Amino acid sequence: MMRLVFCLLGIFWQSFVSSSAYPQAPQVEPQGDSETRPRIGDPGWVFDESRYDPRFPEMREWAKAGVEGGIPLRTTLSKKLRVSEGDDLQSAIDRVAEQGGGILLLGPGDYWIDRTIQLKSGVVIRGTHKDSTIIKIRMKAPFFKIAGGKSVTAIEVNGQERVGVEDLTIRYAAVDFEPMDKNDFHAPWENSSFHADEVRDDQLFVHSLIFANSRNCWVDNCNLLWAGAHPLGMSNCQHMTMRDNFVDRAYVKKGGMHGGYYGVWGTSYSLFYNETVRRIRHFAMMSPGCKYNVVYQCDFEVDVNYHDADDGQNLVEKSRVATPVWHSWDALSGGSPEKHRPPGPRNFLFDNLVISKGVKGYSRRGPVSDTGKIYQVMTEFGQPTVSVMENEPPPKGNTLYAITRGLQN
Repeated sequence: MMRLVFCLLGIFWQSFVSSSAYPQAPQVEPQGDSETRPRIGDPGWVFDESRYDPRFPEMREWAKAGVEGGIPLRTTLSKKLRVSEGDDLQSAIDRVAEQGGGILLLGPGDYWIDRTIQLKSGVVIRGTHKDSTIIKIRMKAPFFKIAGGKSVTAIEVNGQERVGVEDLTIRYAAVDFEPMDKNDFHAPWENSSFHADEVRDDQLFVHSLIFANSRNCWVDNCNLLWAGAHPLGMSNCQHMTMRDNFVDRAYVKKGGMHGGYYGVWGTSYSLFYNETVRRIRHFAMMSPGCKYNVVYQCDFEVDVNYHDADDGQNLVEKSRVATPVWHSWDALSGGSPEKHRPPGPRNFLFDNLVISKGVKGYSRRGPVSDTGKIYQVMTEFGQPTVSVMENEPPPKGNTLYAITRGLQN
């Protein structure tokens, strides 16, 4: 019965998102299954030299973003093991890893997590369908800065390569009440969503899925719902691809409490394509080492936050970045000068639809999405977060993310 309720809620929210009164981000790349047509992030994409613009030498590096060689097509990896409801996931992961990797197929049903699951190199966990294969987290943990020790994560990838998570839902399900947020994009701002303690239960400091010190990993066509703290994060990783995922809601979102982030922490050469993000605190590109990341054709109702001394040279293109009225930040934001360091150099934005707290095309300090204009994130506090590159024409080929299909065997 509870599963039916959650499925109905998910269907309602996806329908609500699709019927938004605001125009969606431009969709250039056709949507579809990797088995039927090439998609960005698949094998076979290369830099398009014909569209190179020498004003932006970073273009060659941005074309390298994502899993090296692409996410393997669904038909290419061998299935090593199938599990069902009630089976031990960690034991199954270990068995597949011992066989040299491959696909661990999760049949339909609910898979409850009561302790941290460690994913291992070469193992791809794949659901039967993202709406019918549901990993449910019922772990609880106190705030680590108060309790001591380290933060708690439900699914952890640490120091691994070629790990994939595909076609499933990950949902925090340790409590029976909803996160504090709003369904209505135009609902008025109030303190509770981002600036109040979660007093109903102080044991919800559990991250859903965190990659650390890892390379060439991916999350593809998944739902990450109702996180305890962070729904998804990458710390000190390289060449990651996050594609076609729906990220929505988190319980812990108050400042200083380390929750509610889609975090790109010190991570480089990573691709975020066709991601849909709702009702969390930030999509944060931050910390030294964060560079050459590409956010392309995404739909965010959360701010893109250049939060704390990234290395710069990150790109956001052809995306909708729209903070609701009830959100606490402009669509394009930086950290606080009292707590954080300023953004790095040469972070660019091009051809985006930007809506800050319900106002189309603007941050509260000026326009940020005029057609044909290239914008750059400022590197000092006390200025507008983003500034237009005056008297500069659009990039050659009308894109800064210049990729094309290479010759196929």
